[in-house]
Order: sequence, then structure tokens, then C-alpha cells
Amino acid sequence: MKRILLAVTVLLFTVAASAQEQDKNPEGAYLPLFGHHQGKLLVASPGMPDIRFRQSVILLVEHNEKGAFGLIVNRVVRKMPLAMLFMSFGMKAPRDMSQVDIHYGGPVSPDSGFVLHTREHLFDGAYEVDGNVAVSTVDSVLRAMAQGKRPSKLVIVVGYTGWGAGQLEHEMRRGDWYMAPAGQDILFDDEHANKWKRAMERRFRVL
Repeated sequence: MKRILLAVTVLLFTVAASAQEQDKNPEGAYLPLFGHHQGKLLVASPGMPDIRFRQSVILLVEHNEKGAFGLIVNRVVRKMPLAMLFMSFGMKAPRDMSQVDIHYGGPVSPDSGFVLHTREHLFDGAYEVDGNVAVSTVDSVLRAMAQGKRPSKLVIVVGYTGWGAGQLEHEMRRGDWYMAPAGQDILFDDEHANKWKRAMERRFRVL
């Protein structure tokens, strides 16, 4: 089987494609535009013209003065047996015949693999998004799972979304994105078809 995931570290980010003119933000709660919004959700505005981001919900894994890094959490590209995923990394699979969803995380580096997971275990090289969730490389999570250390909730993602310094702030200022709190239901449940709608219902206004 063709290997579809490569382990990478969550450190440096490249610039992803930006969106175009959007609708105005709705009335609602306010958040400062220029701040670190790590751990929150970016929600594409209804008029998003870029098909890659239409109705996308993105977890901001990191956001600082150098840029931002995010993972789309509402787009499944395929299902595959968990055992096959272990085999693709040359690992012996545990006795688990379950299927796992493979998510599209964004257009940047589509061969890169990540696991968004709850924090019962912190794996080698894990990046802590907040007190509830972390992001790790696929191989580190698989090695831990082979030893019986499986997170209670996880999302396997290929590719990511990135912004250079000031780019995300510019897109938010012109109304391309809304912001919402990142509840574990939106991050980890299987109701992908309505995640964008649910995130929109929780959205903040950013200035």
C-alpha cells in the first residue's frame, strides 16, 4: 500500500492560500483581533470563495506574532483499517480491527500526518494546544498505542493550514473568518456534516 502519512514536527509553518472578500461579521461577543487565539476555532464565513475552505472549521494549534498553524476538523477524506495504518509505518498492529477516519487538515504539506488527541498521555514531541487537547506526530501516537496507551479521543489528519506573520489577522479584519470556542464535541465527534453550523452558532465577533 502506498504510504500516505509522514511524521513531521509542529514547529515551523508556511503560508497557505488566503481567502477573498467576505460578508461582515455578525453581532455577538467581541474578541481582540491582534492576540494569541491558540486553542480556538476559525470558522469560514458563509461567502468563502475558496473551495478549499468553504464551510471549514479549523482548530488554531498555534497563533503568535510569527504566524498561525491550524488543522481543519470537519473533512473526512477516507476511512481505513487501523491495522493498515500501523502497517504503513512498518509497525505490528495490535488486535484492533476498527476503522479510523483520515481527515483533510489543509492544503499545505498534504503528505504530513498529525494526530489531534485528548491529553491522557503526552507522547514524544507532543504539542500542547491547551489543557484539554494536544497535537502529536502520527508515528509517536502509533508507537504508544502499540503499548496500550491510546487516547480516549483522537483525530488523524493529513496536511495543515498555515499563515505567515500578520496574514491571519488581515483575513479576520476583512471578515473572512469568524472565531468560536473549541468544544470537544466539535473537535472529536463524528457529526461532521453539521460541525460548521454548530461552530457558527457559537461564533464570536473579532475586531
